[in-house]
Amino acid sequence: MSGYRLSEIPPGESVEFAFEGRTLAGRKGEPLAAALLANGLRTVARSFKYHRPRGIVGYGWHEPNALVQTREGTMPATRLAVAAGLEARPVNCWPSSSFDVASVLGAFGALMPAGFYYKTFRGPRGRAWHLFEPAIRALAGLGTLPDAAAPLETEKRFAHCDVLVVGAGVAGQSAALAATAAPGARVWLLDGDPIADPADRL
Repeated sequence: MSGYRLSEIPPGESVEFAFEGRTLAGRKGEPLAAALLANGLRTVARSFKYHRPRGIVGYGWHEPNALVQTREGTMPATRLAVAAGLEARPVNCWPSSSFDVASVLGAFGALMPAGFYYKTFRGPRGRAWHLFEPAIRALAGLGTLPDAAAPLETEKRFAHCDVLVVGAGVAGQSAALAATAAPGARVWLLDGDPIADPADRL
């Protein structure tokens, strides 16, 4: 067990997953970001332009750096649950996130201001764009689309409530609990993250 965890993984909840070709152990259902940190991985991605090393700095959908590629597409590692057989890899780096050949671009940052590729290769005489476009596209980009088409059906529900509380933090739970004091009130508490432990529910 990695020394980066605050507690041991309970028996029966440890699963193996793959990140960047390495087989790692994690707790079933925990965010991939947490499992990567627990395994001592700090650099999990590269920046879009200069391919500088990037680590996990956010939570949920707010994570700007740790984007990973799976068979289903690209998403933040903070929103991907660890499961047996999960295979993920970082985006925008080669051959690996720890050693990226394209990181040499950082030395030429002064020659590549914001939007230089649009300003340099535009116009009727911008035929050079056809020469540089494949290389620029290969160096940039934040993942690839999945091979299979996305399902047409999405999760939805038409319902009505008297009180809707968005966000299941301390304030949200307190507000929802207070709203249930009204007789017959239909109270909904919504949050973007799953509640793993039933004991955490109101």
